[in-house]
Amino acid sequence: MRALADECVMCGLCLPHCPTFRLHGDESRSPRGRIALARTLNADHVDDSVRQALESCLQCRACEAVCPAQVRYGEIIELARGVLNKGNSGKLPVLRWALGRPTLTATALSLGGRAARVWPALTRHLGRRARWLLRAAAPVAMRAQRPAPSVLFVGCVARSLDSEAHAALLQVAQRCDLDLTPLAHQSCCGALSRHVGASAEAEEMAARNTANWSRASSIDLVALDSACIAALRQATSRLRVIEACRWLLDRQASWVAQVRPLPQRIGLFMPCSHRNSVGDVSAPALLLALLPAVEVLPIATGFGCCGAAGPHVLMHSEQADALAQPIVDAICSMQLDAIATSNVGCAMHLAERLALRGITLPVRHPVAFLADRLLSEP
Repeated sequence: MRALADECVMCGLCLPHCPTFRLHGDESRSPRGRIALARTLNADHVDDSVRQALESCLQCRACEAVCPAQVRYGEIIELARGVLNKGNSGKLPVLRWALGRPTLTATALSLGGRAARVWPALTRHLGRRARWLLRAAAPVAMRAQRPAPSVLFVGCVARSLDSEAHAALLQVAQRCDLDLTPLAHQSCCGALSRHVGASAEAEEMAARNTANWSRASSIDLVALDSACIAALRQATSRLRVIEACRWLLDRQASWVAQVRPLPQRIGLFMPCSHRNSVGDVSAPALLLALLPAVEVLPIATGFGCCGAAGPHVLMHSEQADALAQPIVDAICSMQLDAIATSNVGCAMHLAERLALRGITLPVRHPVAFLADRLLSEP
């Protein structure tokens, strides 16, 4: 970690691009400040202010995108958190237990979602976590057969919380005779474990996925959630990991003539993980632009991040809410019919913040809007 930290020349060009520095104006909440803290980090003597500074990082990697020295800040902060949490296997214990049991977790979430919809009072009494459950639904059916040329990656918590998007993509594929299979025995991508510095745990999860598809070196792994895509690409170079909008754009000849018009004003919010890690930021906008009678409006990013950032919204909820505030304000002024985003965490966080303002706009993956117009009869 010291060698990586020494690559930073402390120029400060990253500071205006860091959401937490822009929010607080505190040098210790900037990439430069956190690198300085990581450089001398000692697991046996960690001051509370140092821990707070390092753990409050969003890991959005906006600093990496503008760094002239190409400092690998993401790796530095992951290593620093590994030092901070050395021997502390209890960090977010329930979440980490759930990540290792994706099938059971998806079932529990879908049952919780059903309860939240039947008894809306639950969401008022139990707070944001219960309101998130309103998005949970039964996961798509997984198949045990050998891989098709393209395999759908459904993740762990997204298996239930983003099941609408998974189902939409599979329905589009079936309608257009595209070979896409949601293969069984999938593990978590490891992104959430990396967020809390549990790198060994993340690598173990990645190894499980690689082992499951060890005989399928030529498949395309299609994923909808931007954080999952970034983590899968970091974990393996053997499989080609493709973002779902790009996968559909590459095959638009099979569906574009079948899309029916449906007028709608859709606000597009681009997650940090898509902008700074996945790349190909134009794919969601290009997909939505192919939908007749749809007006696509970019949503201002405020401080540059909505604050969801994996488990950050659970660990630093006040900061997460403050980061979301300017984005919610922008949405309220735009007269939208719906919101599109390619990250399930962003979708849940923004929908929950909007609901507290009395706004119930649907927040969906771009693929779901295509399915609406392709699968419905005129």
